[in-house]
Amino acid sequence: MAVFENLLPKPHNTIILDLLFDLASWHAYAKLRMHTTDTLDFLDTATIILGQSVRKFYRTTCNHYYTTELPDEYAARGHREAALAAKQNPVSATPGKRKAGPKHKSLNISTYKFHVLGDYANTIRQRGMTDNYTTQPVCFILTITPVLFS
Repeated sequence: MAVFENLLPKPHNTIILDLLFDLASWHAYAKLRMHTTDTLDFLDTATIILGQSVRKFYRTTCNHYYTTELPDEYAARGHREAALAAKQNPVSATPGKRKAGPKHKSLNISTYKFHVLGDYANTIRQRGMTDNYTTQPVCFILTITPVLFS
């Protein structure tokens, strides 16, 4: 992955390259169109390795760098806060008043998105690939039900 080589100093660059490789491997196994018992076992192993890589990245690289929200995110937050202030108290709302700079942002691995990675292989074993079924009929029934019974 020549594009990502030597972007950061030595220990962090190695961690990022390993993480990118593990993410690509996991993604390749997860998106196979046809799974066998062996490929699902490989997906289980790739999930374990990915979890270890993410935690290593979180413990070392994330703690080494101070990251903040992007300028667009900072501006959008300012617009939301100004609109909220104007809506709550239109008389005292001053458009140029901001408290601080961009907020500190860090990787949050305590989210549902990371939690369910371990269930992916078992879900495929039980229900098949995720492109074999859809939740659209359920959503359609839920949206049309109030119309039918009103």
